[in-house]
Amino acid sequence: MTFDCYAATINLAHTMKHEHFNELLSALAEQSGLTVNSVLVDQKALKVRLVQNTSTSTSTDVVIVPADHLGLDKYANYSVIPDSLIADTTDKRTLETAKLNNTLLGIPIIQGNHLLLFYNKQFVKEPIENWQDIYRIQSSLPEKVKLVTWSFMEMYWFIPFLSAFNGDLIVDNHVQLNTPAMQSALKFVWDLNKQNLVDRQCDYTCSNNAFKAQQAAFTIDGAWALKTYEEALGDNLSVQQLPKLNGEYMQPYYSTFVLAFPNDGLNGVNKDNLIKFAKLVQAEKFQTMIWQKLQDIPVNTEVLNSLKSQQGTELATLIEAMQFTKAMPSTVSMIIVWEVLNKGFIRYGSGALTAEQAGLFMQGLAERSIANEGDE
Repeated sequence: MTFDCYAATINLAHTMKHEHFNELLSALAEQSGLTVNSVLVDQKALKVRLVQNTSTSTSTDVVIVPADHLGLDKYANYSVIPDSLIADTTDKRTLETAKLNNTLLGIPIIQGNHLLLFYNKQFVKEPIENWQDIYRIQSSLPEKVKLVTWSFMEMYWFIPFLSAFNGDLIVDNHVQLNTPAMQSALKFVWDLNKQNLVDRQCDYTCSNNAFKAQQAAFTIDGAWALKTYEEALGDNLSVQQLPKLNGEYMQPYYSTFVLAFPNDGLNGVNKDNLIKFAKLVQAEKFQTMIWQKLQDIPVNTEVLNSLKSQQGTELATLIEAMQFTKAMPSTVSMIIVWEVLNKGFIRYGSGALTAEQAGLFMQGLAERSIANEGDE
């Protein structure tokens, strides 16, 4: 999408699939006097785009991506962000998510991006404490209403289950995929599918549409989906943190969306326009629209405090749920780990490997791939 009629131009690539995101970019273009040439890029295609990026007039000046994508720095050559470009109002804990090897490579603009449990109050009458409460709902549901949906084959949704068994992907900068926690999480999640409690074939679009059509009692989705579900379900919608599993908290990843500058753009010919753009996305007007348009959580602490005093319980719920999250690692290895985890997940689910074999397979593949700089 191009927002033009202005002299100065910025080429922007982003992975924000939110239907209202372009409205924010349009408002920003009008406010700034900049032409913002914006393109939505699938996360899997981002690496290719950055590798092919050149110092031509059509190169990508700025990206808006989840912070773990800063791990693509060796392909992107992101600019180091000077402290002077970070607004005083920025929630300081978000800066840790935007560092790679303790070097700040991104400017946080949205925080949270954590998974929550949404439910339809016509099927579910009370908040859910644990997974056993979810099971008990099934017998009371109409025949064609799904019990629970989520993007089953996307590994971001697997992390909360892994965390409930006290597992994580990276510990002390070392990949940890061959663990008892991994084996338990694989068995638990795939058993849900075998018991017809969740459909492995239902991807994100399927899951999202089923819940919006009130054909699912529960869905696990990100904070980013709140506005869409409000519009679809109205007063039937309720949202809470993820339930406990075997008495343990499920801890989804917490992250940020960051602004980053490939090809060291902050020190390039378009420097002044990029600095102007970076300051505007941290300012009160844009940060307020992040909540108003997207129902995402801004990083501007003054805006956040103002919104908390004005809004009802929904924003408070989103913020409170962040207490039960863990920061997503922003190491270089994460890009590889996501791919390897998906391969092991599929092989276990298909019956090709046992849980124990899947752990060994993933650990070995990850270590080899990292040693070979991700070329495998």
